[in-house]
Amino acid sequence: MKSNLRIQSILAKFDKNLDGIIKEDIPVLKKIKKHVITSGGKRIRPFSHYLFCQFLNVKDKNWLDVGSVAELIHAASLLHDDVVDNAPIRRGKPTIGSLFGNKTAILAGDYLLACGISRLNSLGNADLMEIFSQVLKDLSVSELLQMEWEKNPKISLKIYDSIIYGKTASLFGVCTEASAILAGKSKKERAVVRDFGVRLGKLFQKKDDCLDYFVDSNVSGKEFLKDFKNGLFTYPVLVLRNQLGLLEKRKLESVFKKEERNSSDESYILNLMASKKISAMLQKELSSEKNYLLSFLNQFQDSSERQLFVEQLDRLT
Repeated sequence: MKSNLRIQSILAKFDKNLDGIIKEDIPVLKKIKKHVITSGGKRIRPFSHYLFCQFLNVKDKNWLDVGSVAELIHAASLLHDDVVDNAPIRRGKPTIGSLFGNKTAILAGDYLLACGISRLNSLGNADLMEIFSQVLKDLSVSELLQMEWEKNPKISLKIYDSIIYGKTASLFGVCTEASAILAGKSKKERAVVRDFGVRLGKLFQKKDDCLDYFVDSNVSGKEFLKDFKNGLFTYPVLVLRNQLGLLEKRKLESVFKKEERNSSDESYILNLMASKKISAMLQKELSSEKNYLLSFLNQFQDSSERQLFVEQLDRLT
């Protein structure tokens, strides 16, 4: 209970800071600002940044702004994602697009980015500007890649890895690397800390993909088999495909090519996943990566912050 209260205390600081960074020049922006701050997001990225600042004994007071900018970039990317996906709901609430229209959602996302970059620029740190500028490029490239490949049966694990790097892992990496920059670490030391964030982001995304096939919606909070119903080639499907013979691959691809997948198709994919033991295979892989991340954290002094990160890692992965 105490650790949960501590988390809420830190997140409240980020929310208050976000309130100050996002200006509201016109009424619709005031509504969007409220929507972003009260959206119910976990604030995983800024919280990771905060914890690494604690690990690296950062004294620079700009940590709060840096973490807030990371959350703004994430929030803006979600607004744009919802438009691309034509999504009416996110985290159980209507999306900005469904409330105000897709044009407003796109411009609102751009506005959030502008607010974040403006605050980041005011810090006068060229290294921070460089890594955050790169993450914006990564996000754009990954979205284009995802649109090109998400329903293409020829997508490879290498392409999938490129997509989740830009879509998720790059921003996680920036959050941890930024703490090393504020701590005055060398580029070599920064790279090591960044790698942790990137690997955490990839693990987070792969775990999220696995929820679709292996975790009931009452537990995951996500619609069961939603990715499958949408015909998306996510991580479990790509791993499954690598375990199939030529005829099995053709049948799998024929199911994904259908305009809509019915209950018979759902039974087919679940039975195929079970027969090839994909859940156990992925669990072993993700557990191995999680153990690496835990061992990485063990290099830091035992503290309440380290325990918080371990607890969060358990919840997320």
